[in-house]
Amino acid sequence: MFNKRKRAKTNSYPNINQDVNQFTAESSDETSSVLPSKIMSTSQKMTIISEGASFEGQLMFDGTLHIDGKFKGTIKVDKITVGKNGVLDGKFQANTIVVFGEIRGEVTCEDLTLNSGSEIDGSIQYATIKIQQGSTLSGEIICKKK
Repeated sequence: MFNKRKRAKTNSYPNINQDVNQFTAESSDETSSVLPSKIMSTSQKMTIISEGASFEGQLMFDGTLHIDGKFKGTIKVDKITVGKNGVLDGKFQANTIVVFGEIRGEVTCEDLTLNSGSEIDGSIQYATIKIQQGSTLSGEIICKKK
């Protein structure tokens, strides 16, 4: 039922495609195989702009965007999380926006969460909002009805 072969230790990373194919071949007689790409739905995939990175342009996709670096431009995704060192400047649209860092510009979302230490300055449209003590919110603020 289980393969008891010991794998030789190497300093390099294993070939993931080979491992997936091996897993599929070994498990196909008991259950139908499930590839890793099928396990994680599109909305669960995360894109990260790391601290120290700077990006200017336009991003549009289904999924989650986590920003610890700087972004200037337009974003349209399912969820945006702005880390403590993250800075957004531009136009942003998402179902959910969680802010620990800073946003300047136009924000449109269903659910907005401002954590302690976060800053938003601009035009904000939201359906629900959570504001923790120590956050800063300034500009045009519009509550849209669900």
